Amino acid sequence: MQGINEITEVITSVNDIVGTIATAVEEQSAATQEIANNITQVSQGIQEVNENVNQSSTVAAEITSDIAVVNQSSGEIASSSDQVKISADALKTMAAELNTIVGSFKV
Repeated sequence: MQGINEITEVITSVNDIVGTIATAVEEQSAATQEIANNITQVSQGIQEVNENVNQSSTVAAEITSDIAVVNQSSGEIASSSDQVKISADALKTMAAELNTIVGSFKV
C-alpha cells in the first residue's frame, strides 16, 4: 500500500509540475501576443510617419514651385515698372515740348 501512496504522490507532483508548466506557457503565449500587437502598432505608427513625411515633401515641392513663380512674376513686374517709368518720362518730355509749342502761339 505504501508503494501505491508513493506512486500517487509522484503522480500528484507531476500533475502540479505539468500545471505550473501549462500556466507558464499560457503566460508566455499572452506575453508573445502582446509583443506582436505592440510591433503591429509600431509598424502602423511608422507607416503614418512615412506618409506624413511624404506629404510634407510634396507640400515643400509645391511651395518651392510657388516661390519660383512668385519670383518670376516679381521680375516681370519690375521690368514692367521700368517700362512704365520710361514711358512716363517720355510723356513728360512730350508734354513739356507741347507746352513750349502751345506757348509759342499768340492769341
